[in-house]
Amino acid sequence: METVTHHAPDVGSIRLHADKRLPRFTPGQFIHLTLEPFDPASFWPESRVFSVANAVTDRRSVELTISRQGHYTSRILDELTVGEQVWGKGPYGDFTVDGGAGYNHAVFIAGGTGVTPFSAFMDEAISRGQLPVESATLYYGAQSVDLLIYRDLAKRCAAMCDGFRVVCYAEEANEESGNALRSGRIDLDQIISECSDPTRTAFYLSGPKAMIDTFQEALLTTHGLVAEQVLIDAWE
Repeated sequence: METVTHHAPDVGSIRLHADKRLPRFTPGQFIHLTLEPFDPASFWPESRVFSVANAVTDRRSVELTISRQGHYTSRILDELTVGEQVWGKGPYGDFTVDGGAGYNHAVFIAGGTGVTPFSAFMDEAISRGQLPVESATLYYGAQSVDLLIYRDLAKRCAAMCDGFRVVCYAEEANEESGNALRSGRIDLDQIISECSDPTRTAFYLSGPKAMIDTFQEALLTTHGLVAEQVLIDAWE
């Protein structure tokens, strides 16, 4: 364990440093993390799944941002300290952005810690200096401004990568205003109204299950999109 950061009582980030060189990661993939000692000759112990929040360009460092969801995630947030050893396996998953299937534009909708697959995307885009698609917009919501953990990364990506835009929502309003920060929850109808060509856009949903289910249904029924252009981070 390289670093442990507590953003709030129920949200924290950890950065792991691998003992050996890791396989290549693609932004949007996840790992299984366990606190229990792992014996390769035995079964994989109890674990939880987390999207990787960085691009893992050094093939050594993995960042995870975790919200308290139950007993095991509570143990991770409450017990882990710098220097401790944990075990992980991966990467897994195909919640990735590659401009395939004819969708040259991407809309990312992230609720809370659901931003992590998109933070990995932004981290890689910054390192490459360009996006893998013509344009991408991140709509990022959290309960408070302080819990927009990757807001600065998003601003940096927007400044460094042509075609990237970010809009943040905070349920608890404060003195900040303007197009870059909106008060309240993520507004799907507003997102659709701002999308120049929904038929050529892939929509990526990551966050609380209730948000994903509601937005997926609305995109497919109310807004008439096809299933292949609505992708969800559905490993939970």
